Amino acid sequence: MRNAPFSKLAWIAAAAVCWTAGPARAADLYVAGDLGISWFGGEGTGTIDVVGTNKGSNDDASPVYGAALGMVFPLNSMLPARMRFPGIAEEKALPDWEVRTEVEYLTGRDAEIATPSFNTLETYRVDAQSWTVMAKARLDVPLRTPVRAAFGRVPVLEPMSIYFGGGGGMAFSKVNVNTGVVTGKDDINRFAWQALAGFGYDLTDRVKLSLGWRYLDLGSPHTRLVDSTGTDQGRYSIDLEAHEFTASLGVRFYQLPPLLGDD
Repeated sequence: MRNAPFSKLAWIAAAAVCWTAGPARAADLYVAGDLGISWFGGEGTGTIDVVGTNKGSNDDASPVYGAALGMVFPLNSMLPARMRFPGIAEEKALPDWEVRTEVEYLTGRDAEIATPSFNTLETYRVDAQSWTVMAKARLDVPLRTPVRAAFGRVPVLEPMSIYFGGGGGMAFSKVNVNTGVVTGKDDINRFAWQALAGFGYDLTDRVKLSLGWRYLDLGSPHTRLVDSTGTDQGRYSIDLEAHEFTASLGVRFYQLPPLLGDD
């Protein structure tokens, strides 16, 4: 798989992450590694000019892996004074809620998918690959208070949190289509977005394990279909998406200096 031309985008996304976290107190830098499984595919539409158009949806499971660099900081340090809670001391307002902003690179998606056609000789067999560079934001909400309210103190559950968030960036995708009679291929670089949710668990003060699901919209490659003589015979497009279950291990390694972190 060729390398994605994402260096400029990564710098821009990293600058956005730093700008977001800049006003926060007690902000830490962290690195994270991701590993999971991706159900990658989508709905394809194939048209053979002399036959007609057909649609079908299919996906394939493949590994997904990558890494992220980000910042984590308390939510209450990001709220403007007018939005803080009246009658509650600043240090007691949402003390354990955390915001994470990061730049993430994920790769490994490689699907063999098929869109049925009018007969088995003309099934659209698609080899699709995709990798992404995205800026993400996520909110972690600890479960300590509801766990204590429901069960009393359960030490093993107190480090647990739930999270949700989203992100946007670029998806670099390529597809190769082959029916046995006609072929086509396309490479695209498109805006992509994701939504995510899951559970976090603080293994230590600096190490956090996250298990969660994400949905990604990866764009719509399209290609002309030609026969063995190079004659144009039709076209094919597919709306690529992925449902992924991933595990991530994040390690805080540096607390920002007073200019950006604690006073």
